[in-house]
Amino acid sequence: MKKSVTKTWILFLFSISAIAQNEPLLLPKPNFVQVKEGVFPLENLSVFVPKNASEDISFAVNELKSVVQERTGKYPKTASISSQATFQFKIKETGHQLAEVSEMDGNSEREWYQLSISSGKIQVEAHTSTGLYYAVQTLRQLAQGYGKNAAFSFITIKDKPKITYRGIMMDFAHGGLLTVDEIKKQIDFLAKFKTNQYYFYNEVSIELDGFPSLGYKTGYSKKDIVEIIAYGKQRHMDVIPFLNLYGHLHELLRNEKYANLSIGHYGHELDPGNPKVNELLTNWIGQYTQLFKSPFIHVGFDETWETKRIADDGDIKISSEKLWLQQLDFVQSELKKYGKTVMTWTDMNNYYPEIIGKIPKDVIPVIWEYKPDTVEINRYLNPVLVEKRKFLIQPAVSGWGHIYPDADYTYTNIDLCLKAGIRNKTLGFINSVWTDPVEPFLRPSWLFMAYGSIGAWQGITADKNKFASDFAALNFPKVADKMKSAFEFLQKSNQNLDKCLGRNTNGMPRGTIIESWSNPFLPYYLSNTEKHLADFKNARKNSEEAQSALISALEKCDKNDAPFINSLLVSARLMHYTATRFLWAKTVCDRWNDSMLKKKKNDFVVYDITYLCHGLLVDMMDENGALKSAYEQAWNSEYKPYRLNTILGRFDVEHALWQKLHLKVNDYRIQNNPDHVATKSFEELFKPDF
Repeated sequence: MKKSVTKTWILFLFSISAIAQNEPLLLPKPNFVQVKEGVFPLENLSVFVPKNASEDISFAVNELKSVVQERTGKYPKTASISSQATFQFKIKETGHQLAEVSEMDGNSEREWYQLSISSGKIQVEAHTSTGLYYAVQTLRQLAQGYGKNAAFSFITIKDKPKITYRGIMMDFAHGGLLTVDEIKKQIDFLAKFKTNQYYFYNEVSIELDGFPSLGYKTGYSKKDIVEIIAYGKQRHMDVIPFLNLYGHLHELLRNEKYANLSIGHYGHELDPGNPKVNELLTNWIGQYTQLFKSPFIHVGFDETWETKRIADDGDIKISSEKLWLQQLDFVQSELKKYGKTVMTWTDMNNYYPEIIGKIPKDVIPVIWEYKPDTVEINRYLNPVLVEKRKFLIQPAVSGWGHIYPDADYTYTNIDLCLKAGIRNKTLGFINSVWTDPVEPFLRPSWLFMAYGSIGAWQGITADKNKFASDFAALNFPKVADKMKSAFEFLQKSNQNLDKCLGRNTNGMPRGTIIESWSNPFLPYYLSNTEKHLADFKNARKNSEEAQSALISALEKCDKNDAPFINSLLVSARLMHYTATRFLWAKTVCDRWNDSMLKKKKNDFVVYDITYLCHGLLVDMMDENGALKSAYEQAWNSEYKPYRLNTILGRFDVEHALWQKLHLKVNDYRIQNNPDHVATKSFEELFKPDF
């Protein structure tokens, strides 16, 4: 028995020693880190929270308790008095849980913290409870091992962000609408990387009094929004309304009741010349400002092409630039009554080169550019710099054109925007996440959301060549190697597909997804598949490797991570299916044409194509059916029902393509002799179509 105890103790000391010797992986990386010899076992942690402690202080300490419980299986002890607690904290100032307008000078210490772990004690000093909360997030990453082996390395850390305002803009208009629970999961996730703003992009997805038909049983109630705002505040994340008060309002203007408010015909943009437009906006502004307590508000005003087109066509005599400024002036003056700081996008300076100098001085320009191109970024940045305006900069996760985000495109866009922002003293950094094509899940974007948030805190992006590995280690410690492999193979599979699809999609979401459901038997696609056989095959191989890694991860992961991993798995299967449908269409045509037209003989070709359990056409029906069920399950774990049937309809139409071909080929075989040799190509004879 003594030998067994001794052996266990030696193993414990060995594992603890290994922890102490390693440089900790921390994202974001703190300003100052000093690792020392020794470790603090988590089972020795005890806490004390005064009875009169504010809710924000108690919440931060409870987060630390959860970290200990996750690692040891037990909550830490509660000390009877402060001096007996091994976790000590000191807060200099109460309140200030959220980012404030007054921090625009860049000198705020609100998020500063200092953390020291030594023998028998963990000490945190912070300016506010925000710093305490962020110190706990750092402790979460510092924790190593499980059970009795769980420990923190001795360490001293001093930290504060390089950029004051660090946000994620989440699209709640174009694609599926996340459940409230999923939004909370996102906020929890982003808080780990010290994100402090969550921009709620909305067109008409929030139910408003007096507009009962807008968002009915599809969007978010005011109660939902209040719940989300409160949840964000607990985690020191300001939920900010990101509205469209000029363009991008098709879901309003397509209704007959509001169609006359449009400058076009069932279009996208309001008509600033119509007095009833501002009556509506006055109502909306009153409701939104009452609902969202943030001092900030983004009003959109991007891509007002419809007004510009109408002006250029001369259909009516208007000055589109004048109308843009007129509308912004009105919106700004209304929001000023409620004490709001207004932000607006600046992309229309591409059409109106002098417009930045005409924007109201109290409005903050937000520069957005989603291409990994310094020239394009500077095209929008330089006019703002010439006018010496304070600004925010906004890159994006390139996930709106692909089943899985374009990794290198995204990394480079974030890198360049962050460099430009830091160099020119940006006020803030907003990472956009768009859902325009509806079909992709948002969870595959989390990796890249974290990349942007980490860069905004550090002032420099993480090493993209090892970021997926580091991300997996921090977020999926039990299955880190499998998740690292999965991320790498998902990226490769998308790169393969990107070589095959998406080259002729100008004016549509850039990327592969717009063609992923196209008719693969069309001459253009059969020719394209011939040119890209190796790329399509590699897309399948890399997807299969990703699927293997994800399935293995599901077997051993934390149960709370299973829905996330499953979304990645379904995404991998979707990419595999995309490549397969083009390869199988070409394989079917080649098999028929080679046999019938070249060899002039019927050598089991119908069997190969239509056999009821293993024919090529049946392969597609089987996979399509299984994938539809998996997709629906994954959707429901992330989104509300709205728009699900739009996507499921694609699976139905797809199934009909292969099912109709199966019937046509079998009917042709039945109506002819067994040794009959066709004289027409598969495409000409059966005319494959949806």
